[in-house]
Amino acid sequence: MLFRIILAILMLNRNHIFLIPILLSLIGCACPKGKIYSTSDAGLFSKNWREIVQENPIGKDENIKVALLFKNQDSSHFIIQIRDREKSHIHETHDLTVVVKRGQGVLYLGKDKLPMRRGDIAFIPKGVPHYFVNEDSKPSIAYAIFTPFYDGKDMKWVDEEATN
Repeated sequence: MLFRIILAILMLNRNHIFLIPILLSLIGCACPKGKIYSTSDAGLFSKNWREIVQENPIGKDENIKVALLFKNQDSSHFIIQIRDREKSHIHETHDLTVVVKRGQGVLYLGKDKLPMRRGDIAFIPKGVPHYFVNEDSKPSIAYAIFTPFYDGKDMKWVDEEATN
């Protein structure tokens, strides 16, 4: 979008070429580095989400890869990579917040079909059937926050018709 604005300025008036460095600096500011921070007794955690994905690569035969980042009794935070799709499921005792970091696809949430792409956020209340279908050529990546702490056991499979 910003590149189109730059091109439009150049096409309208070549005397405004001095604006290009300013606009390019705005592009840099508009594209956050994606750092994830936390602190604990062990010290400061500070990593780019891409670093976390590189340290926990999804295997070529893996559909879903989950990397735990932080946990306490109130919440747990994960980076989740999805190559193809999830199976329809619910979490009976956990709310889930998902932030799409890379990729695009469709989140089936209850009876709704939500297009999701980088930067989108979804809140999934406990008990609501849901699943994600990746529509990107690469695995989609999300930052997921479960409340309360999620140990991986509160996932009940449901018929996809419950979400369609």
